[in-house]
Amino acid sequence: MSGDAAPSAPPTPAREERTAAGLLGIVVAQASFLVAIMYFLGAVYMTAYYSYFRLDAFSLGLGFAEMAIQSLNVVSAPTAIVCVLAVLMARHLATAPAPTTQPDSEEEGERRLVRTLERALRAVAGAHFSIVGSGLALLLLWPYLGALRWTAPLLLGVGVLLGQSPWARNQATGGDADRGADSAPSRTWSRAVPVFTAGLLVMWGLSLAIGALGEQEARQTAANLVRHPAVVLLSTHRLSLAGPGLEVRDLGAKAHYRYRYTGLRRLTERNGRYYLLPLGWTYRTGPTYVIQDGGDLRVELYPGTQEECGALCTEG
Repeated sequence: MSGDAAPSAPPTPAREERTAAGLLGIVVAQASFLVAIMYFLGAVYMTAYYSYFRLDAFSLGLGFAEMAIQSLNVVSAPTAIVCVLAVLMARHLATAPAPTTQPDSEEEGERRLVRTLERALRAVAGAHFSIVGSGLALLLLWPYLGALRWTAPLLLGVGVLLGQSPWARNQATGGDADRGADSAPSRTWSRAVPVFTAGLLVMWGLSLAIGALGEQEARQTAANLVRHPAVVLLSTHRLSLAGPGLEVRDLGAKAHYRYRYTGLRRLTERNGRYYLLPLGWTYRTGPTYVIQDGGDLRVELYPGTQEECGALCTEG
């Protein structure tokens, strides 16, 4: 008999199929989680935006896909950069080994930027108690934070997450980051529960931040209402509409649509129902009109006031 080891058997089709099915399951699970997060953020954004105009976002009939797409309103270049850096930082904190007192021979070949970033991450991870303390202090100042209330739960969540990094655990256990790792209850209470709590805190902070962003966008909409599509209402009978900037004109008894209302701007439109604001709309006293298009009412849309651009503009 030959002493040579038998060559390993090639992967069978069944094994390859199981591997592909497992990979597909992971992708589907992550995609489902991402879509659920997008829906949550979109719902928070739309609720805050339309609440400023005394409307319920869910009463508008927005579907799941529309809510998820609305979450893209919060995406900007700075937000994307911060998210990418946060993901890379979280991955590095979760996979990097704990620091040792002996110099690493491979570190000499790394670039200076990577070494500087790693030192900064270690310093931040080591200060997780200070970050949590800052979040708790901000909670005590909650009534005075206003639109910055999201910073309190976000600092708490980030501090708790940093506390689960290898570097932070190494400092807490005196150099033995794996102490008690063989105990399932210990892993549950020392890892799973803090990570779950941190996730809830981060989601709380994100919902507050996106809610504040939605309200800010609503304020900008109200401040620049004149640029939104103009609406002219033509009605066979007089409507009970009154408000600052709203004008009504009687076209005479011979006109089918006798009354003409101007001075309105469209906020949104859903299934033939128009949500309108008068030009003089204010948050304290301004009304929001809900008009249903029908046989005795005609809605005409016109461009809003265009921003002047001087001699650089040319007509096409």
